[in-house]
Amino acid sequence: MRKKISVVVPVYNVEKYVGKCLESILHQTIQDFEVIVVDDCSPDGSMTVVKSYADKDPRFRIVTHEVNRGLMQARKSGYSVAEGEYLMFLDSDDFLPSDAMEAMYAEALRTSADVVSGELILFYPETGKEVRRTSCLKYGSDSIAVYKSLLLSEYHHNLCGKLFKTNILQSFEHKTLEHFTNGEDGYLFYQVVEHVKEVVHLEKPVYYYLQNMQSSSKVRLGGNAIRSICLLNQLRIEIAERHPEIKPYARRQVTQVLNSLYGKGYDKDADLDKFVKEFGLSCYGSWLSSFKYLPLPQAFKVMVKRFILKR
Repeated sequence: MRKKISVVVPVYNVEKYVGKCLESILHQTIQDFEVIVVDDCSPDGSMTVVKSYADKDPRFRIVTHEVNRGLMQARKSGYSVAEGEYLMFLDSDDFLPSDAMEAMYAEALRTSADVVSGELILFYPETGKEVRRTSCLKYGSDSIAVYKSLLLSEYHHNLCGKLFKTNILQSFEHKTLEHFTNGEDGYLFYQVVEHVKEVVHLEKPVYYYLQNMQSSSKVRLGGNAIRSICLLNQLRIEIAERHPEIKPYARRQVTQVLNSLYGKGYDKDADLDKFVKEFGLSCYGSWLSSFKYLPLPQAFKVMVKRFILKR
């Protein structure tokens, strides 16, 4: 008999955290699930921990990559073989509240939605601090309304903290790139939204997202990260070309992102100019784009940061 939920857990170099992650699945108030662990050629003892669980519980399945392929491909390897009616992603250093699956599954049954999302809790292990990250869908639940909420940064494109109908992932060929390092969640989610009829959001925490105090917010992005960000923004523009209703929001979002990167000097040390040109984004990265696509007060702020404070 088909399981209610497949949980896809990509694993790479998380020996310290993966046990807590898996325990949070096993302690869910709903127990009709399968766990698909994708070993992305992890170099540490993560898979030893995983196998200790898999040896005791037949609900665990392990998919093994022969070489490291990155998070986006690991997720695809997992969802491609999923057998559950619904599917969720859980990163192996994060964990779930005990009623997360039950809450989202019940809402999925009640509404027949293609995607059910909930709130994320940003968890800081050094201090135990928890910060709730909220989302909302103000404009409706169909694909165009969801795109508008995404492009206005009111709804988050994270894959984790969401429950998907499995066939929405398996029935369409979503473009997947190996070693996509920044924005990989958005790159898949924007493609998924193209095919949804309804997305609903629960104002309830369903996911604990571990925060690393030495994370990317304090580290300069490299060329591969900048390339990934530009690819995501190319996708936003491509989708907007198919849906004129969201063009103004896509242009604004892409302009904001690119001008922020220029303001941080990534044209000097991470080949930003090259990628902007390669992916057809030049008209959104120019100084004129700020005044063309952004509200005037914001355009002036962008200009000050990019061309005055940077000097």
